[in-house]
Amino acid sequence: MKKLVAIIAMLFVNSSIAAEGDTILNSIVAVVNDGVVLASDLDAETNYLKLQSETSGQTLPSDDILKERVIERLIDQEVQRQHASKLGISVDPGSVNRAIEQIAGNNNMDINQFRQSMKDQGFNYERFRRNVEQELLLNRLIQRDVQSRIKVSAQEIDDFIDSNNDAENQRYLIQHILVAVPPTANAGEYREAQSKAEGIVAKLREGADFSQTAIANSDGARALEGGDLGWRSLQEVPDFLADVLGSMQINDISDPQRSANGLHIIRLKNKRSGAQTQQAETLVRHIYINSGETSDPETQIAVIANRIKAGESFEALAKEFSEDPNSASKGGELPWFSAGQMPAEIEEMAASLKTGVVSEPFRTQFGWHVLEVLDRRTSALNEDKLRQRAEQAIRQKKSEQETQRWIRQLRDESFIEMRS
Repeated sequence: MKKLVAIIAMLFVNSSIAAEGDTILNSIVAVVNDGVVLASDLDAETNYLKLQSETSGQTLPSDDILKERVIERLIDQEVQRQHASKLGISVDPGSVNRAIEQIAGNNNMDINQFRQSMKDQGFNYERFRRNVEQELLLNRLIQRDVQSRIKVSAQEIDDFIDSNNDAENQRYLIQHILVAVPPTANAGEYREAQSKAEGIVAKLREGADFSQTAIANSDGARALEGGDLGWRSLQEVPDFLADVLGSMQINDISDPQRSANGLHIIRLKNKRSGAQTQQAETLVRHIYINSGETSDPETQIAVIANRIKAGESFEALAKEFSEDPNSASKGGELPWFSAGQMPAEIEEMAASLKTGVVSEPFRTQFGWHVLEVLDRRTSALNEDKLRQRAEQAIRQKKSEQETQRWIRQLRDESFIEMRS
């Protein structure tokens, strides 16, 4: 039963969320049950995503399409917040602080350095905190409503480990677009969704940018991140995707694949081999220039890269110029890391380089880098760690589709009214 609410009068309030120190005339863009989505939140989140895309080099769709996608995300978040409130679930400031400290640590900074770096690049730190809080809240809701019902047997773990023992086992870097189809859809609605999905595939195969297309069209949870699902093995994706993924080549676009949630389109961005009983680790050094503290960081990092290529010492230049406070004194050397422990751009660049080769300058969310791979090694995972990873992978595979259905169900049970 959809919940109906009385018409809510237009609100006019002062907001400081969208930009530091600005005063904005606020209005309602959507009514969600007994809550609202405000224009200030829409503008703040849109501007945040634009700045994030600029620093990562991601291409966004037009402003109109981007705002439509952001409104949909904000509506989902409001539905989730209300559901959490009914269940008595909340996120305390300490949990948010600990999560941000971990993010800062993954970027080789302490919390104060991380906050200053965000400010220097124009990011609103309070908006960032709010996004982290929302992510933690969603995780707690999923743990209660979805993951608590998922069971993983010892036999499933054994089978997973056995299937990953092959030294040539592949891992796949995947992008994803979902065209959602409600379970109650009739034949006409399904044909419409099928036509939309086939049109998307045709444009992608003609050369359309996948990330931009995902942002504009995908109903998946990672749409505004360009549909990036990260590295997966065949055992870590639903069977209907594994069946096609194993035969795809890099940059292939799949035909639409049907599931209970709708139609799925995937792109194979990259793939690599390696037995999952082994953990690959990489040792690198880098020179980092903070985009917010230098008038022309791209030129500065290019000059440094050219000096290294001309024969100057990487270590000496890192000590002199790198703005990474944790590695500069060590000649830019970072700790050994495995997959998922460093920002994605650093991991992808490291994976593309041979040992001893210096990268071209590249950009992350926090600034410009030049990087050299110093060494690589593999270490065997012990039995407990191996089984723990296997269980996590199986749970993720089972929970992703259930989570998508759960989010859609919450949305369908809510009263939503768009305001012009």
